[in-house]
Amino acid sequence: MLSVYIIGGIILGRVRQKYIKRTALKIVKDHKDDLTDDFKKNRIYLDGVLTVQGKVLRNRISGYVTSIIKQNKK
Repeated sequence: MLSVYIIGGIILGRVRQKYIKRTALKIVKDHKDDLTDDFKKNRIYLDGVLTVQGKVLRNRISGYVTSIIKQNKK
């Protein structure tokens, strides 16, 4: 389910917590050459790089990393 917010005619994307964004940006900065635009490959790669508590948090970070990589390719 995708959350979309419309404020003043501007469509905003999904809201993410600051610690997810901060962690994902640091990972992209440090490991940019090893990451791809494929979520599953990034998730497997981040298993070795990160130690997080829970699948949900790992998947959210992996998803945001994937979206950052896709944005940088455009």
